[in-house]
Amino acid sequence: MTRVILVLLGSFGLVLTLAVAFVVLYRRHARQLRRLNRSLDQLTSMAANRRRVLAYPLPNRWILVRTSNTPHLRQVLGLAKEPPVGWSEALVRSRERGVFVSAPVDGWSLLIGGGLPDPATDPDPAFRFLMGLSGEFGDVQAFGLDRVLNLHSWARLRDGAVVRAYAWSGETVWNQGRMTLDERLLGLCCWDYGVQPEPPGYGEVAPVLTNTERVPLLARRWGLDLLATCEILLSQEAVQSGQGDSGPDAG
Repeated sequence: MTRVILVLLGSFGLVLTLAVAFVVLYRRHARQLRRLNRSLDQLTSMAANRRRVLAYPLPNRWILVRTSNTPHLRQVLGLAKEPPVGWSEALVRSRERGVFVSAPVDGWSLLIGGGLPDPATDPDPAFRFLMGLSGEFGDVQAFGLDRVLNLHSWARLRDGAVVRAYAWSGETVWNQGRMTLDERLLGLCCWDYGVQPEPPGYGEVAPVLTNTERVPLLARRWGLDLLATCEILLSQEAVQSGQGDSGPDAG
């Protein structure tokens, strides 16, 4: 009987020891994961810390055109006969099938809307659309991201030629031009056609996730910060609305 009790106590002590060891290891591993994620994605964390709350949804696809001639841009886009809308309405309707044009900010015009071609889902129409804009206006930049599916894209054109373009849709669907210094500094990963990234290790951040989160950072380095630009446009609209004007030219 005594031997049975000793065996049971020994088994209970072993189970208790294993449970305590598991809890200690789990807590240590959780701390390591938090440190690892912070070190792997410091830029994204920095971007998140400086984000302000915007009263309107930000678009997940946008194009920058180097022009302050809004009437000519609207004419090229076939929007000359459509009534312009304020930027706040453009943001609310940015997922609709249409194209909205902002007032110029620092010499750039911002295009948003579901009518813009998406390089990640169909690169050929996007290529033709961007080439046409670049041939007319010179500098054109396009950006897109989908945080649910981790689709992402960016393109930079000048004088009707692609300087750099990359688009990912579960595989690389557009990879043109040499990788820029800004892409390298942001730690973006661009794979050749037909090449799949290695699966991330346990606790590691998937490169496609990092790419998706850092698209706005690349846009900021290349041209304009999307959030800051929208804040400027909304502020201009508020001021002009208070003066009885119609707000920034969008349509």
